Amino acid sequence: MAALTILAACSKQSGTEGNVRIALEQQPNLIDVSTKSSVGDFTALPSASEFTVTISDEQDNLTPVTDLSAPVTLAAGNYTATASYGSLTDEGFDKPCFQGKQTFAVTGGSSQNVTITVKLAGSIVKLSFTDNFTNYFSDYTFTITTGGGTVITLPKSETRAVFMDAYSFKISGILTNQSGAVQTFAEKEFKNLEPATCYTVKFDASNVGSNTITITFDETTVDADLVEVDLND
Repeated sequence: MAALTILAACSKQSGTEGNVRIALEQQPNLIDVSTKSSVGDFTALPSASEFTVTISDEQDNLTPVTDLSAPVTLAAGNYTATASYGSLTDEGFDKPCFQGKQTFAVTGGSSQNVTITVKLAGSIVKLSFTDNFTNYFSDYTFTITTGGGTVITLPKSETRAVFMDAYSFKISGILTNQSGAVQTFAEKEFKNLEPATCYTVKFDASNVGSNTITITFDETTVDADLVEVDLND
């Protein structure tokens, strides 16, 4: 866990104003259905200066913190501090979205510290393959379509994980087996993704030579029937 400090304090105040110092505490740890992991295992973590930080009052008036080293003076009242990095609609490789907010109150003549905990707002999906699968299929390309409609292609050489909104996704694939036959399977959909969670889609060819592969997602295992593709079409 890395603490990223943002300065938002003022050097002088009146009886109706207060000093506030805001810090970002980044939580990179993920819920992982297979192993413990961190967002940093899949992409570089953002620095404090890369976050967008704003403070809003009860009338939704925004005070942007554009200069992280500059002081900010706040009138007495109730506030919400918000920090964000990236966007949930920007999905793909190396595209994490971090968000966090914290409410606080300012009283005249006060000085205080406010910490915003920021964590991954979306999900991470990665692919995994058994030895049976990689030994039987000489080539393969998978396509993930997120719930937001983003299409991401993952060829055999692609080892990066996909960052996406915590909603749902569909996956399809084209595979070439040892005999050179090109096969595909009907698109599979997986729902109910949770934020700050890493999911693994595991592919297995348990019965080598059959026209079926096994796909495991979270605690769900499904069989996918392979259909040969006529490349002359």
